Amino acid sequence: MRALLCTDTSDLTSLAVQEVPDPSPGPGQVLVDVRAASVDFVDTLIATGVYQIPVPVPYVPGNNVAGVVAAVGPGCSRFAVGERVHGMAFIGAFAERVCVAEAQLRPTPAGLSPELACLTGSTYRTAYDALVSTARIEPGEDLVILGASGAVGSAAIGIGKSLGARVIACAAGAAKLEFCRDLGADELVDYSGGDLKRALKELCPKGAGVVLDMVGGPFSEPALRATGYGGRFVVVGFATGEIARVPLNLVLLKGSTVMGYEIGDFERHHSDEAEANRRALEALLTDGTLKPPVTGRYRLDQAAEAMRTVAGRAKLGLTVLDLT
Repeated sequence: MRALLCTDTSDLTSLAVQEVPDPSPGPGQVLVDVRAASVDFVDTLIATGVYQIPVPVPYVPGNNVAGVVAAVGPGCSRFAVGERVHGMAFIGAFAERVCVAEAQLRPTPAGLSPELACLTGSTYRTAYDALVSTARIEPGEDLVILGASGAVGSAAIGIGKSLGARVIACAAGAAKLEFCRDLGADELVDYSGGDLKRALKELCPKGAGVVLDMVGGPFSEPALRATGYGGRFVVVGFATGEIARVPLNLVLLKGSTVMGYEIGDFERHHSDEAEANRRALEALLTDGTLKPPVTGRYRLDQAAEAMRTVAGRAKLGLTVLDLT
C-alpha cells in the first residue's frame, strides 16, 4: 500500500509517500481502509521529534482518520467488515490502510461524510470538551480564544457561537483575523503587536468569563489578567513552543480557575461525559449547525506538502487528506 513515511525527525524533509507492507490487525485492533484523515499541528510536532511522546522512525504519521472496516483482529466484536468508522490512531493514518485500536473507533453516522468524521477525532473533540465540560461555558459569557485561526481555535469559534457565547478571536495579523470574522467571531484582537491585556479589558470591562489558550508563551499571562472574577482559564496547548509561567497571585485576586484539557486523560477520567459529548458533536456536524472551515484538501501523494504547510503555522483553519 502507499503511505507517507517519516524516516528522520530532524525536520520534515524526509517525508515521502512510499510503498510499504499492508498492516495486519493484531488483538484488539481494526484494519481501516482510509477515506479521509485530518492533518494537524500535533502531527508535525511528532514528525519533528518535539512532541512529549517520542515515536521511533521510520513510521507513518497521522492520527485522526475516517474510513471503512477492512478486517478485525482477535477479540474485536464492535465492528463488522464494511462498516463506516472514525477515530484516532495516534500514528499511521496517512496511508491507504491503518490499524486502529477498537476502543478508539466509533461508528460514523449515516449523514456524516468522511471529511467531517475525521475532524471529530481530536480537533473538534478538543474544542467541544474544553468549552462544554472543562470551562462549563454559559450563554452570554465572553469567550476569549488565543490562536483562533488555527484548527482547534477555528473549531472553538463555531462551537462557542452555537453555545451562545460572545466570541473574541485573538490571532496574529489581519488575514487571520478576517478569517475569524468570516467564521462568526464577534470581536477581533491582533496580538502580534500591542497590548493584549488592554485590548481584552476594553472589550470585556467586567473581565472575560472564559479563556481558551492554544498558544501559551507571552500571551497567556495578559489573557489571564483580563479574566473577570470567577473566570476560567483553560490550557489546551503551546503552539508558540513556550510554556507560560504566570504569577499565581492573579488566581487568588481574581478568584479564577486555571484548568488543563488533554483528550486522553479526559476520556479516561470522564468516560460517560466524553461519550455524551461525542454524540452531541456528531449531531451538530451532521445537521450542519457546525460547518468546519476546511481550507486545505490534499491527495495522499501531496501529504508531505500538507504537513509542511501546517507546520508553517501560516495555514488557516483545517487541513484534510482525501483518499476517496
